[in-house]
Amino acid sequence: MIDITDVKKVLNGNLNDNTICYEYELRPSIIVSAIKKLANITDDYGYIFNGVIEANNTFIVKGLSSGYTIRNTVEKALDLLTVKPNVEYDSIVINEKTIYVIKVFRISEGTSLLSDELESESIKKFISTLYQVCVKLQANSKFIDASEDERNDYIRDMLDREEYVIKDQTRRGLSANGAAAGEIDILVEKDNAPFTIIEALNLNSVNKDYLGKHLDKIYTYDTTGNLFNVCLVYAKIKEFASFWEKYSNFVQQFNYPYPLVSSDGSIDQEYIGSEIRIMTTTHNRSGKLTRLYHICVKILSK
Repeated sequence: MIDITDVKKVLNGNLNDNTICYEYELRPSIIVSAIKKLANITDDYGYIFNGVIEANNTFIVKGLSSGYTIRNTVEKALDLLTVKPNVEYDSIVINEKTIYVIKVFRISEGTSLLSDELESESIKKFISTLYQVCVKLQANSKFIDASEDERNDYIRDMLDREEYVIKDQTRRGLSANGAAAGEIDILVEKDNAPFTIIEALNLNSVNKDYLGKHLDKIYTYDTTGNLFNVCLVYAKIKEFASFWEKYSNFVQQFNYPYPLVSSDGSIDQEYIGSEIRIMTTTHNRSGKLTRLYHICVKILSK
């Protein structure tokens, strides 16, 4: 249960990193980002206040409608996380104004939900750029019956127009049988160093053996241990929602070369399209967290 005395003490104090405020009612995708941040603080817990703003180094209680159901929002947010921290939530009245409070407890050591490096603006910008390129590919009728290489060429050419250096069919790491260097679909460099690998494939169903081989290939090609890589799927499928559900279940259960720490579908809420879906899996690679973005693009039929 939320301790109103503790809440008032926090609100009467100065702004701090353990308290996150939002003025208006929130979507689960916004809540989940705040939950992940507070679950990794050094203190025992932190607060998310809904109906409170920050101004002049103080908290100002604005209040919200008493009809807002915080429980549904929090539970939907937690459903987006594999590793779920303990939370408490409730509505409380301060100065005759109703606010909504979520108390997030620090998770145990070794189950980190968030790495600051993985949340960098450079990674977010790249994923956003790649998403927009996928939107353009999806809308171009010439790629309906295109080969994987033709689609990759388009992705590669569009990214090359941005700030990234794109390498074509670069040979790195090992091939699938481990005998020689393999060919990366798309290697992206930034600041004269490897930035990410994009492994792309055509699928018309969740072919587990074929998909699993491509997931393994990402890590045999990534000899550096990039902070993030991308599995890009061109899905020529009618029942895309069903495909995405099966794909998501598979990649959350797959036996990766590096242990799966968590999976997260909250990023999908940040994009409006229903025919391009995104999720992430986070892995422990040699003691450091790395992330794999899974992007599935529905290829329309004639």
